[in-house]
Amino acid sequence: MWRDVLLLLAGVLPVLGSRGPLDLPNSREITSKERDDFVLMEWGYDREVQEIVIELQTPIASSIALGLGSDVSLNKTDFVVAGWNKHNETYFYDAHTEGEWPPVKDKSQDYVLLDLSRNDTHSIMRVWRKWFTCDRRDQEIENDTIRVMVVIGDTEELELSDDHTFRKSIFFLEVLEHIMYPDNVLIHEFKLTDHIVADQDTSYACTFLPMPRVSKKHHIIKYEPVEDPDTIGIVHHILIYVCGNNTILMSDVGDCYGSDSRYAQCMSATFGWAVGGESFDYPSNCGVSVGTPDDPLYVRIEIHYSNFENKEGLKDSSGMRIYYTPDLRPHDCSTLMTGIFTFPIEFIPPGSTAFRNYGLCNTNLLETMLGRPIPDLTVTTFLLHGHLTARGLRIMHYRNGTLIGSLGEDKKYDFSFQQVRNLPREVTVKMGDQIVVECTSSTMDREGNTYGGPSTLNEMCIGFVFYYPAIPVASCWSLMDIHYVTNALGLDKADSIMDAILNIDAVEWDDEKKKIAQKAVMEAPHLAVVENREGRRVNETSPLPPISLPPPFHCEDDTLD
Repeated sequence: MWRDVLLLLAGVLPVLGSRGPLDLPNSREITSKERDDFVLMEWGYDREVQEIVIELQTPIASSIALGLGSDVSLNKTDFVVAGWNKHNETYFYDAHTEGEWPPVKDKSQDYVLLDLSRNDTHSIMRVWRKWFTCDRRDQEIENDTIRVMVVIGDTEELELSDDHTFRKSIFFLEVLEHIMYPDNVLIHEFKLTDHIVADQDTSYACTFLPMPRVSKKHHIIKYEPVEDPDTIGIVHHILIYVCGNNTILMSDVGDCYGSDSRYAQCMSATFGWAVGGESFDYPSNCGVSVGTPDDPLYVRIEIHYSNFENKEGLKDSSGMRIYYTPDLRPHDCSTLMTGIFTFPIEFIPPGSTAFRNYGLCNTNLLETMLGRPIPDLTVTTFLLHGHLTARGLRIMHYRNGTLIGSLGEDKKYDFSFQQVRNLPREVTVKMGDQIVVECTSSTMDREGNTYGGPSTLNEMCIGFVFYYPAIPVASCWSLMDIHYVTNALGLDKADSIMDAILNIDAVEWDDEKKKIAQKAVMEAPHLAVVENREGRRVNETSPLPPISLPPPFHCEDDTLD
């Protein structure tokens, strides 16, 4: 009922932008910890002129504040405030917070009010603004996650409390494609059944499951998580790896990274979900092939559990649901895992505000692995994956040693909002190009080094790129030369990688040593590795291409009151 009323009263007329009508095709429900109702946010944008319109439909309120920030705190949060005073007169202003409540009015007023209305059940505020206002009090709208806060009140005095506040992470610059589904779509599920979750911080569960059996080629066109309500918040990620058809299979559920090496036979992560993710529709011009002699007959399902409360007796039946059809699309698509091979060689010193690590993909190794020429790959979509220290990830695209573009990025990464995202336009990757994944971490709340590893308290630095035409390769990533870093820090010579890591673990970090370590991480040679579906690898030693930080949007005259 509530949703129907909101949608009916929202109106169907598009909002006027500087170039004409702006539709509001995007929407999300924003919830509160203490309430059963929600705020409905709708928005639309124009990428060419860089404008956005945002509409809020809230429970009945006399005042509404919309906050846009880079983290969950009130530090440097951009607000726009509107409402009705006790005389039923409207007010509206652009504001900000600097860690304290309430918001303070900006000197530069950069939002435009398009609508402010209410009835007996709800209130509406619709605003317009540029992505980049050149006011440093305003949150820039970029290809990043933004933490949205909506505060409502019965008077002009907005109260910051759980029953007045709604929060959600939003990616405003979503690229939506209207996809028509054929009538003959079929459904298949890969899932565990009543798996007993270990009563420990981190555990993994793997088993082998069959692909759908079809008599002719089909395309998988969509996937989505199957979430067990009893383990929501404990399931960290779900990955479906396709297997080669000579794989040794078993039906038992075991530890993915324990002593049983059979799980390493299936290494091509084709469908993936992580915390906060939603369903994913493949672009309308491609699908994942199933049903031909070259296609896999089985998959390995991997579920990572983060049971930090050490709950006992939890049963989980989570998994993944796929949608497939005999109506074929023009291309077969697949997924390539890039970034840093998960191993303790990745490290972040404690007390770091923005320490960066790198993973390298040399695409010439793809042809080395397959022993044949490979056509250009067209990248359509990406998924970024880091853990709790991750603050920003970039998948950088290099050609002939020069940075030529991005295959995906988020400078304000939110661990709790890991969603597959479409690129604004398809990107061509030629053989010989390099793909570099950069992960920026903050460890201001940690006392010891953070290392790469399987636990949520460890770190990962991975970028999944979705592309066509499909090739039978699973991953293209790297490990840096840790001895280069220990030499730069002046540590004792280590006879093994683990000894080098122990040496780093004993460092008493200060700002100068962090600076030396960061420079060494950016200069160290990498062992670049390509792995096929069955886990066979080829590698080469290679330097990183020149790394530079992304330039900020240039303003002729920044405003800061």
